[in-house]
Amino acid sequence: MLVAVLLALALAGALSAGLRRAVLVLDAALAVLVAVDFARTPRPDSLTIARRAPARAGLSQDLVRVVRVDPAWLAAGLALELREEFPAEFEVRERSVADGASAVRRAPPLAGDPTGGPDTCRLSASPIELARTYRPARRGTHALGDLRLRLTSPLGLLKRQARMRGETRIEVDPPLTGMRRTLRLAASERWRDLGIRLHRRRGGLVEFESLREHVHGDDLRLVDWKAFAKRGKPIVKEFQEERGQELVLAFDCGRRMAVPSGDAPGDGGGEERGRRGWTKLDHALDAGLQIAAVALQRGDRVGCLAFDDRVRAWIGPARGSRQLERLRGAVFALEASDLETDLGRALRELALRQRRRALVLVLSDVADPLSVDAQRRALAAGSGKHRILFASLDDPSLRAAAEGELASAAAVRAAALLLAEERRAALRRLRGSGVRVLDAPPADAAAPLLAAWLEARREGSLRR
Repeated sequence: MLVAVLLALALAGALSAGLRRAVLVLDAALAVLVAVDFARTPRPDSLTIARRAPARAGLSQDLVRVVRVDPAWLAAGLALELREEFPAEFEVRERSVADGASAVRRAPPLAGDPTGGPDTCRLSASPIELARTYRPARRGTHALGDLRLRLTSPLGLLKRQARMRGETRIEVDPPLTGMRRTLRLAASERWRDLGIRLHRRRGGLVEFESLREHVHGDDLRLVDWKAFAKRGKPIVKEFQEERGQELVLAFDCGRRMAVPSGDAPGDGGGEERGRRGWTKLDHALDAGLQIAAVALQRGDRVGCLAFDDRVRAWIGPARGSRQLERLRGAVFALEASDLETDLGRALRELALRQRRRALVLVLSDVADPLSVDAQRRALAAGSGKHRILFASLDDPSLRAAAEGELASAAAVRAAALLLAEERRAALRRLRGSGVRVLDAPPADAAAPLLAAWLEARREGSLRR
């Protein structure tokens, strides 16, 4: 406003000689005010800045970055704007904005600003923390980059800005959001409700291992009634059985796994909505690592193989609490390639790397009609060395279009019906290879995969 007034006076002075001296005096006064205002505004890089963020975050899970600002004594009362370089795969969910003299509050990102808008505050004599919430949409190693600071002078006549260089690296990996549910399902007997038949060992269960609290779905025949009476709450017996088996998770990283899994009609809950945009590979890694956690908890040796037209990652089977972290570290940055998968080569290399007979859980999808016979031959040949469970991840949006649940044109539905029939025919041909084939929606794959693996695990122990 002051500048606008001075410009108006300057224009008037140009037209009237009597006003020129007054305009010159005002210009000189403004120059003095600007100089004083500049002197009272410290350089932004004189502030003490510390940024902290989690070293690891889950895909599609919110992470909070906090910048602590320790102001210089001259900066108290000044307005600060903070902008940050962040990956394009990060979505801004919340930012910090000034709320009163020195308080800050959370606010949604600024509409129309691709950066989400700056974090703002009014500095005080005490340190201030500016929090910002991101949601990563892609796995891998990402980095928060340089910070740009802008201080507004006390009189608001100028702004000083500076760039502070730095980098904070964040590893984004599968979030394993359903881990607790999967562990509870494995600990109870509810996995039998998923359509998996039960094989019983002659002579019943093996040796007693421990007692634990009852979980909904446990077989009542396992209740220890003496412990129940003593503790006043249901206690069930746990038995040690089939320990020491080998499990290898084989993750397909070929072009079919790059397809976004889509959202089935009716999806809308928090967990499902948070996984929108995931590829089939994202779902495969999440489900596979959940099964690895259950297997390791039961004392099995677990390894993993990632492949497209060649082997891209290999971790040999091992047991122990640290093995899950090794597996996560090997696969968290994997991305689906544009290459065609060579399942036969992957299983041949696995046979060379894994000498002991193992249960191999292949997380993939059915091939196109021209390649499904090669996929079937690969499974038949691979089953001579290892027991194989082939998990084919479906596309919910394609299934919904074929069933008429989407408002799509007749031609789209006809194409979807044709593709769905081709898929069913391909699955029938794969089942002719002699391996167990499972067809599951990507977002819900963990539970049926767990049930199928537990049944295959029991069958393997019965053959011993």
